Amino acid sequence: MPPPFTVIIPAHNEEAVIERCLRTALCEAPAGHGTQIIVAANGCDDRTASIAREFPANIDVVEIAEGSKTKAMNAASAVAKYFPRIYLDADIQCDFRSLSAVAHALRKPGIMAASPALRLDLTRSNFLVRAYYRVWTTQPYVTQSMVGSGCYGLSEAGSRRIGAFPDLVGDDIWVHSTFPKNARENVSQTKNGEPVFFVVSPPRRAWDQIRVETRRRLGNAELRARFPELNYTGSNSWTDLKAARRSGASVADILAYLGMKITARVRVGLLRRNGRAIEWERDELARRA
Repeated sequence: MPPPFTVIIPAHNEEAVIERCLRTALCEAPAGHGTQIIVAANGCDDRTASIAREFPANIDVVEIAEGSKTKAMNAASAVAKYFPRIYLDADIQCDFRSLSAVAHALRKPGIMAASPALRLDLTRSNFLVRAYYRVWTTQPYVTQSMVGSGCYGLSEAGSRRIGAFPDLVGDDIWVHSTFPKNARENVSQTKNGEPVFFVVSPPRRAWDQIRVETRRRLGNAELRARFPELNYTGSNSWTDLKAARRSGASVADILAYLGMKITARVRVGLLRRNGRAIEWERDELARRA
């Protein structure tokens, strides 16, 4: 039996999806696996914590009053028993085989951060959102040893290197940018050739994608301002868009992608002009299990 690891699931009002997340995470887990799963409920006024406690498995639940993802992750890390530690968003689906493969990768010398391969469930997304992601999946942040976007793990050395998570919006891009490419690994299969992946359900509507993109852009700006020394790779260039075209994205796809990016950029400018703070904007429709 491989050594156990810890999975931390930060959750803010996730009663619609937390059971699915836990059920998937423990899918085909062998008896006596010993893995610790912590649900870090933060600022919840719904049944997220109680659903986790009632789940038919040994789930640890940590609750904090403030609705802060990174503070919840720090609170859970304080009671975590094992390394590696995998941080999994509550609306993400990742099975035990994939989580175990990431933990295995993080035990390799020099690997400090790792993620499973990304799969997008676009079955409920409209044509504009699907066009956006046909371009997004070709961009360097995704293709160059991506770590983040809802599921990533840290080795013991990686955890010690970053210390506590800072209070910021974009924890995933912060982790991705903290470690050089040779210290990150994107795991696509087990040693037996079985697929390793996590499933993200993007927004259904273009406006919801724009709201998510607005938050992402604000978070990226916060990262650059607070951590200018990091190797940030979240911006696009015309070369990247040409690569998208070569990878099969149509001109219409690129126009849809740029249209949403530009609209989000305008929203960011308006928010800053009005002195609005960064807010956590998410798509509630996509969170319906």
